[in-house]
Parts: sequence; C-alpha cells; structure tokens
Amino acid sequence: MRAALAARAKMERLLAAPTPFASDDGSADPAVTAALEDTGLERHLRLDRLWAALTAGRLIVPVAAHARPGRGAAGRADDSGRAGAPAREPRAEDPARDAAALAVDLPDGRRALPVFTSAAAMTAWRSDVRPVPVDPRRAARLAVVETDRLWILDPGTRDLRLPRPAVVALAEGRDWTPSWRNEPVQADIAARLDAVEGVVGVAFEPGAAVELRIFIRVAASGGADAAATMEACRRVMADPAWADLVDAVELCPLPERS
Repeated sequence: MRAALAARAKMERLLAAPTPFASDDGSADPAVTAALEDTGLERHLRLDRLWAALTAGRLIVPVAAHARPGRGAAGRADDSGRAGAPAREPRAEDPARDAAALAVDLPDGRRALPVFTSAAAMTAWRSDVRPVPVDPRRAARLAVVETDRLWILDPGTRDLRLPRPAVVALAEGRDWTPSWRNEPVQADIAARLDAVEGVVGVAFEPGAAVELRIFIRVAASGGADAAATMEACRRVMADPAWADLVDAVELCPLPERS
C-alpha cells in the first residue's frame, strides 16, 4: 500500500509539472504549413525555410498507448493496447523516449524517428498511439541516441526525411548550414577530390533531389580512366567522416575543356 501511494504521488507530481506545451491543441504551426506548401521555391530553399520553421516551434512524437511493447508467451511483440494483451515493461519517466520504439524503417535500411507537424497527421499514420509535444532539440537528441540520427516528418502522408546533418547539429546545439552553402565543407571536399588522379576541377550546386550536387571535371587525356576516376571519387565521398556534414550527394562527371 505504501509503495502504491508513493507511486501515485510521484505520478501526480509529474502530471502537475509545468510544461511549455500545456495549452497545445495539436494543430500544425502556420509557419511550418506555409513552408511545406510553398511549391514556388526550389527544393533546397524550401527545405531551408522548413527547417527554420520546424526548429522554432514544437514537434509531436508518437507514444504507444501503453508502455514499450512486451512479448507474449509465443514470443510475439504486441503493441496493440488491446485488453488482455501481455504486460508491458514500465514506461520511462520521459514518455518521449518511448517514441523510439516506433522508429520507422527506411528503404535504405536505416531507422528514423517519426516526428509530426500535428496530432491529425500522427493519427493518419497510426490511430493506436497518442501525441506527445516536444521541443525540437529534445526530439533531435532522441533521434541521435535511439535511431540512425534521422527524422522522418509526417510518415504516412508526407514521408519527408530530414537531413541527418541538420538533426545532429540541432542535437548538439549548433546551427545547421547545408553543404550547398557551407564554404568550409566544400573546400574540404574539393581538396580531397582534387587529390584523386584524373580530377582537374570540382564545383558545387544544390541538388534537385539530393542536398549537394558535385561536378567533377575529369581529364580527357594523359592516360586517365574516367570510370576509375569517378569510382575513386565515390570512395572518397563514402567516407563516414562526411556523414554528419553532408547528406545525400550526386556526383556528376564533366569532360575536361578542350
């Protein structure tokens, strides 16, 4: 009885604790909606605007109606919340951490934390979870610790993957500068690629479907093999050291000017 009363008192303290989202009605931030719907901007500028709006407000993460999934006698995971379902593990004091149990598997094999612009968008994805409003930096830290340092925005409707360098920078309390306008990052990439045999020039621009497009001018003479040169450049860009600085890139070979 004493333990039960203590647990109840603790829960009441947690419920009574002030939260900046106490009056949150679950609707989308108008600035975020405007950024998402601004189809007049090029992709990279639209993403810039969206990121600024997302990080200036709040996000919603999903939490199962009960605690993290348990396992029944047959060893099957069960997170349905139905009456009579197997007992769950105790919920963490920070309910947002339970959102990691609902991480989304991406086509490339990585896992991303699902984050939502509104409670309605979350319900469209799954009706058996409840919304928890969180500070974006808290959601970024959760993604870094519990997933592959990725967010997926409004899975089930928009399925928009946010760049990993942006999530990592937010988690660390830094401003995110995308690689298409990050001159120090570009200078480092150019130095590494210029060292590849057959490369005679490197240039950059925002990508149409990726964060950064890299133009590589390949020597047209001197015995250089263009295919081998490009393969060596791909190996350079596959270095894990770039992972937190540059999101997806596209390498575009160009012939040497005559």
